[in-house]
Amino acid sequence: MAATYDFTPVNGGANAVGTLETTAAVAMYKLTIGNGSGGQVDLRAVDGAHGSVYDMILREVAPLMAWAPNDNSGVIHVVVDSHANSAATLLARLENIDGVGSDSAVAAAASFVIS
Repeated sequence: MAATYDFTPVNGGANAVGTLETTAAVAMYKLTIGNGSGGQVDLRAVDGAHGSVYDMILREVAPLMAWAPNDNSGVIHVVVDSHANSAATLLARLENIDGVGSDSAVAAAASFVIS
């Protein structure tokens, strides 16, 4: 059965199952916050005087959405404005935050799960 379009398909009709599609200027990234010694920062830790590294990261990145697992993996998943952010710019900004090591990583997301 052939498809008939009464509208212009998203992305010019190049959509394919198994790929990440967007109709907005957003991008998703997985941030892994290193401690500078090859390990990860436990984002659950809070400095009573200054909040937490997690708070500082969220203020710097200003994500549209963010989620971090309640563990010591140092991972944060974010949705950001794609015009103002890339993996390289996010990593450079993260590494300027006190408590974030130069062994941190930022990877573009290829998918997401809703639970």
